Amino acid sequence: MSYITRTGNLAATPTLREGERGAYTYARVIVTDRIRQEDGSYTDGPATAYDVAVSGNQATNLVEAAEQGGNIRVTFSGSYRVTEYKGEQGSRIQHEVRADEIGVSLRGQSVTVQRNSASAADSCDDTPF
Repeated sequence: MSYITRTGNLAATPTLREGERGAYTYARVIVTDRIRQEDGSYTDGPATAYDVAVSGNQATNLVEAAEQGGNIRVTFSGSYRVTEYKGEQGSRIQHEVRADEIGVSLRGQSVTVQRNSASAADSCDDTPF
């Protein structure tokens, strides 16, 4: 696995789930890179979907922010794996990230920050997957 940091938009509001090791969610984040043309102008490249696994307080906070803000822009970092699936209808590539960090991007949107209590902030977010 390699490590990646990207910024993109949530495709939909993720669903918060509870497992034996705590809260978790899977968020689909759509990223579109800007490509510089020979004349110096820019154009949008193809959209890439990342399946981002988020755990603990970060999962809870992400779902709450998405429920309040809708299609929010997020930045995520974590272990990255690409898997290619081949079938009768061709191949499909899946981009998976186990997020160490995820946060709301401030580009084009604003947020209100509220600190958690010291005990919640100090707790270790063990990945439940």
